[in-house]
Amino acid sequence: MMVFGSSLALVAVGSALHALWNVLVKRSGTSDVTFVWVYSAIAAPLWLGVLGVAALTTGLGSAWWAALVSTALHTAYAAVLQRAYSAAEMSVVYPVSRGLAPVLVTLAAAPWAGTPSAMQVVALPAVMVGVVLASGATWHNLTRARGFWAGSAVASCTAAYTLWDAFAVAHLHVSVIPYMALSSVAQLALLTAVLVRRRRELPAALTAGWARAVPIAVLVPTTYALVLLAMRLGPPSVVATSRCLNVVFGVIAGVWLLREPFTRRSVLGVAMIVVGVLLGAG
Repeated sequence: MMVFGSSLALVAVGSALHALWNVLVKRSGTSDVTFVWVYSAIAAPLWLGVLGVAALTTGLGSAWWAALVSTALHTAYAAVLQRAYSAAEMSVVYPVSRGLAPVLVTLAAAPWAGTPSAMQVVALPAVMVGVVLASGATWHNLTRARGFWAGSAVASCTAAYTLWDAFAVAHLHVSVIPYMALSSVAQLALLTAVLVRRRRELPAALTAGWARAVPIAVLVPTTYALVLLAMRLGPPSVVATSRCLNVVFGVIAGVWLLREPFTRRSVLGVAMIVVGVLLGAG
């Protein structure tokens, strides 16, 4: 019981910190991918150190290349998230993306994982309806609902890196810390290559944005580490708990810290997402 309590506490802290760094991304007030480059550059020295230690001790393993695939997926996620928050409110994008991602993962994994369970069959439409309600969209204005489509784009990227990282850990047996370190260092290299034509802007972007970027550079890996530790200490249900708490904390952060509006319809939508995620994990 004490171990489960510790695991749940870690999940709660990790979920709160996840919502917090999303608030900071939203508050950056830009859709420009150079901000992603800035917080990647700030975190790079730490990851280079970790990568160097891993290379000299345990090595990177034969599946080191898997981290480069993860780099592309995580970089796409970061860029899409930055753009999504410039297009719509966090209290819409966050629950839509966090609720829809497990649905996409379940559907994409079905050919390998088998037919969804009866609980998952019930859960998927519940989450989908909750996502539409939380986004504020209606079936008549769905094509113009920016929050719905922005959140859906983020969810697609989240599902993609979740599936790949799960495959890398479970089937390629990568070592998690070197995998994260290589992926993070490679992300800076990839973004630098993408922004090569704007390279003269990068020093100014770093000077102007480092104060906003430092907390994000710290919180992103911290969040991941806390949830990973919680999963090792507690039962698999911790995964579902973390997803639900992410949705709840994200909405609270959007309403409380960013002063975004929230309606009864949105409350119902978030409730349905939480129930659906719990059912799907059952």
